[in-house]
Amino acid sequence: MHSALCRRLGIDFPLFAFSHCRDVAAAVSRAGGMGVFGAVTLTPDELETELAWIDEHVDGRPYGVDLIVPKRIEGRDSERSDEEWLAGLPETHKSFAAGVLERAGLTAEGLEEDRRAKVRFARNLQAGGAEKLLDVAFSHPIGLIANALGVPPPAMLERGKAAGVPVAALVGSREHAVAQIEAGVDILVAAGG
Repeated sequence: MHSALCRRLGIDFPLFAFSHCRDVAAAVSRAGGMGVFGAVTLTPDELETELAWIDEHVDGRPYGVDLIVPKRIEGRDSERSDEEWLAGLPETHKSFAAGVLERAGLTAEGLEEDRRAKVRFARNLQAGGAEKLLDVAFSHPIGLIANALGVPPPAMLERGKAAGVPVAALVGSREHAVAQIEAGVDILVAAGG
């Protein structure tokens, strides 16, 4: 099962595990596959902490990082704080969500942290956030970088090529695959459900 893809990525067998759990990504890489750490809701500081941990736990084996980077990352970033973002959420929505939980017999425990994660996700989709995450990822010895949101921006593809890091992208249709290949993506990841 040792294929050209295995040789290119420095892995022993073609097992890829995309996970938001650093332990899973590290374990798969240590075992000879390609653990790919999903980091879409992390801040740059959190990503730095997680990748430093992975670096220490893969025994020098290759691993990847999966981000969501929009094709166009140029543009103006919001200067709003997380609290300002959250304050912009209408009270009617908050009341509606609380009512749904109450009717279902569920508590609102963790709801505020989930909202903060969504703010981080939104910030990561802006130019400054996406670029900072790419800076962090490429400052580590990653063996693969994946984009889970359409065609990666040219800057991401260029950084991957310059660093010798293959760029992967998720595809859900033939049209997606063609667009990724035309853009210069190195590896296609079939996704669907």
